[in-house]
Amino acid sequence: EALHAAYLREVFEGVEAREWPWVRLGDVLQLRKDVVHPYHKLSGPATFVGLEHIEPHTGCRIGSVSIDMATLTGRKPRFYCGDVVYGYLRPYLNKVWVADFDGLCSVDQYVYTVDTDVALTEFVAAYMRSQPYLDRAPIDTTPGQLPRIRTEEVLLVKMMLPPLSEQKRVVGEMDSRMREVARLREATMQQQAAVDALPGALLHEVFGGFERD
Repeated sequence: EALHAAYLREVFEGVEAREWPWVRLGDVLQLRKDVVHPYHKLSGPATFVGLEHIEPHTGCRIGSVSIDMATLTGRKPRFYCGDVVYGYLRPYLNKVWVADFDGLCSVDQYVYTVDTDVALTEFVAAYMRSQPYLDRAPIDTTPGQLPRIRTEEVLLVKMMLPPLSEQKRVVGEMDSRMREVARLREATMQQQAAVDALPGALLHEVFGGFERD
């Protein structure tokens, strides 16, 4: 996660070193206001993705829950494939996910559509989980509450917006780098699992012979 965060900072600091125009996020994002309430009396299966199901900093979904909409006890924002699902509670965790299916999320998340005529969804989402975004975002911290940011404050944050061709190039490089980071992380985890299993295996090898004797 730290590697992802450091890399995104590097990417967007590099973007901002160029002479592209600045825009507000509200110029490329629109809040989706499709919310499911219990009084709608809907039924049928749905997939719920909460804050706990989004990995910090990486934009990866690490879980979900299948629910029956007839059992809802509170309101749930609805997202659709291609939307940006943004965790506004403790925003420094950078829980920003691009939905790859339709579903429901928690009230601690905003759902945004992206104007794809001018902005690439993956580019905007990556910026929203980067340190340059956090440096510009007015995050409220009040006694007794976790840090949060209001949707109108999100939309006022400025970002540098290159042409779509440049956004695609940047996203392509990010995807390649993130896959390499994920591969290294998986290899590290496998090596650690092998090391953790080694003492038990050695003990079995040493003392297994005595048992056979």
